[in-house]
Amino acid sequence: MSELPSRFGLNLPGHPVKKYIEMAQYADRLGVDSLWVIETRLDTDAVGPLAVYGSATDRIRLGSSVIPLWTRQPSLIAQSFATLDLLAPGRIILGMGAWWEPLASRLGVERRRPVRAMQEVMESVRLLLARDASVTYNGDYVHLDNAYLDHQAQGPHKVKIYIAAVGPAMLRLAGRLADGVVFNRFYTVEAIQEAMKLLEDGARSAGRSIDQIDRVKLINAEVTNDKKNSIEMAKLGLAQYIAQQPHIQGPSGVDPDLVERIRDLISWPADKDAIRKGAKLIPDDFVDQVCCFGEADEVCSRLGEYKKVGVACPIIGGPTFKTIDALAEGF
Repeated sequence: MSELPSRFGLNLPGHPVKKYIEMAQYADRLGVDSLWVIETRLDTDAVGPLAVYGSATDRIRLGSSVIPLWTRQPSLIAQSFATLDLLAPGRIILGMGAWWEPLASRLGVERRRPVRAMQEVMESVRLLLARDASVTYNGDYVHLDNAYLDHQAQGPHKVKIYIAAVGPAMLRLAGRLADGVVFNRFYTVEAIQEAMKLLEDGARSAGRSIDQIDRVKLINAEVTNDKKNSIEMAKLGLAQYIAQQPHIQGPSGVDPDLVERIRDLISWPADKDAIRKGAKLIPDDFVDQVCCFGEADEVCSRLGEYKKVGVACPIIGGPTFKTIDALAEGF
């Protein structure tokens, strides 16, 4: 647990990792809750950067936000995160997501019954990490026969497993089985309220309390006296996100007509010039609705709104030292 007045984490880039080691170490000394690395599209992976950040720090927790459950066989997921746990014992969080279309099919991945697949991967990976005995698992998606993590270190790996949940069934699954949930970066406060109801439904069905499930949310936030510039920079990422990740449409509150106009401009893979053109279509008030930019009081107030509806730990995207210092005072 963080020693600061309010829990928050940092989303650090997978590249260039060396540039952000100093920030990771500063956050570690300060008492920031956690560091997270995103693995999305065919960008940098999460495991390598987490190893670097883990070797450079002493106490801060380290999480993937998130790895796709489809791109690694469950034994490899367990093997990779066991290795991270050997490097940074007791500090590792495995965050997994079900990916999205059209990316999955473009890479030959059939997202068949993703909720069932997520459950099987989570269950089998937990069994492997526990190292109680060899694991045999025969599911619809996962098949293991007498598998065991046979490295020479002793004992189990106490790796937490979080689910990046979007749809109702995945949110309920997270409530039933996961150690935590990773809410989407561009969800509004209202969308988080609705997601919390589904998460609670799942928890209740398993005899669990909502307090047993950690609730983190990625969010772009910056303490700055040039809010306009931050908004303009955020539009570039938002334009690509809107064009390529249709699952955020409803929860982000984006105008469907705007989505179609941006998709007409941005294809896959995204062209930088097309992204800039798409960004020009995004109104400032939409960015303000899903991000937190401005002076310290404004940013802390906006994060406080998410906290009131159930977010236990915001994960700050694009962090700066100024932002970290401001949030360390509490919100």
